[in-house]
Amino acid sequence: MDETLKKKINLLVHLAKSDGKFHVAEKAFLKDLLQQRGVVNFNLDALAIEANPLKEMAAVIDKQELLYWCLQLIKADGVMHADEVAYCKALAIKLKFSPLVIDKYALEQLPVFELFREELQRFVL
Repeated sequence: MDETLKKKINLLVHLAKSDGKFHVAEKAFLKDLLQQRGVVNFNLDALAIEANPLKEMAAVIDKQELLYWCLQLIKADGVMHADEVAYCKALAIKLKFSPLVIDKYALEQLPVFELFREELQRFVL
């Protein structure tokens, strides 16, 4: 797994655990995400979580994709916890998007990624 994907997964695991638990549906979502990128047999529970993975995300490429993954993840277990939403808003700001994008998609169903990417342009800071 390349270093960028590892950082993104680290952030997503941190997000998943921000509500105090790592739900089975969240793990399944992350495992599917990794398999789609050719990474199999990756132990998410053994991943050493960085204390503050947000700090390195400002320079990440594919910012739209990362924000999309975060929104998918917080919806994976069917419960949108306030800590998860707050974390996603902090990430959105770090990625130079308005946190209003999180409010919008927390209440609405996520569109397909291509449409999300187009709609996201209205939230660029």
